[in-house]
Amino acid sequence: MSGDRLLVADVTALADRSHAGRTQSPQLDLGLTADSRGHTYVSRQRVAYPFHLGRSLFAPDDPPGMPTLYIQSCSGGIFEHDRLAWRIVAGEGAKAHLTSAASTIVHSMPVGQAVHEVVIEARAGSLIEYLPDPLILFRAARLTSRLVLRVHPQATVIASDCLVPHDPFGTGAQFDWLHAELTVEDLDGALIARDRYRLTGASLSAATPGVTGAFACQGGSVVLAPGSHLPALIAALRAALPAGDEVYAGVSRLPQERGAWVRVLARDAAALREALRRAWYAARSVLVGAEPSPRRK
Repeated sequence: MSGDRLLVADVTALADRSHAGRTQSPQLDLGLTADSRGHTYVSRQRVAYPFHLGRSLFAPDDPPGMPTLYIQSCSGGIFEHDRLAWRIVAGEGAKAHLTSAASTIVHSMPVGQAVHEVVIEARAGSLIEYLPDPLILFRAARLTSRLVLRVHPQATVIASDCLVPHDPFGTGAQFDWLHAELTVEDLDGALIARDRYRLTGASLSAATPGVTGAFACQGGSVVLAPGSHLPALIAALRAALPAGDEVYAGVSRLPQERGAWVRVLARDAAALREALRRAWYAARSVLVGAEPSPRRK
């Protein structure tokens, strides 16, 4: 070592090379199994920093034996150069509600970026809900977010992702960019559907009519369920979503009659949360026969 200081470009190149070609071992790796009574338990877990898995909790209006699992971050959010990965496998008949303890802050990233990937495999007869709180994108944040759902035709999955831009200093600064992908596959990895977008803070703050307009927050939900539920599911989702100046939302069918897709644009975080809550309640009513109880946060 010569003792010379590295330039910013050198640090970035070294960081990029350190991750190139390396398989990411998930920091959170869970297996969910239904016992002989139909109650679901965590049969396998590997949870490394920065994550913590809370104990199984049970809500009164959920299907019997369906736990709520809170996944917490001990680091205070997502930081520059983070490479975060989850893998969750639900066995036959397993049921679980997975959520975060709070919104996830994506911090400023002067030179690099971060990656967060979640892979969920749902076997036959399983019911999995993955409904984390929003990503809060701070100024200069750069994040690649991937959600991969590998689902049996007789499994049910409700999943969502959403974002809220935030400038804590009130200067009008925006996040740099978000690259988001949601992929639906069968258990063999054959593609069923993919939603992919790249959003910059500059384009969002421009409030272009017909693109984002005044809607600064956005999110989406995907509901995968056996085809017999589809007509009632789409009707219930469309009826549940709010209409008015605060929210602009729509519902469409997924390919192969595998479920429904919901996209929500909202003026603020409160309106976004409420729209996604209504979509979840509507989907649960059709698929399970009863609305869920609110989760404590």
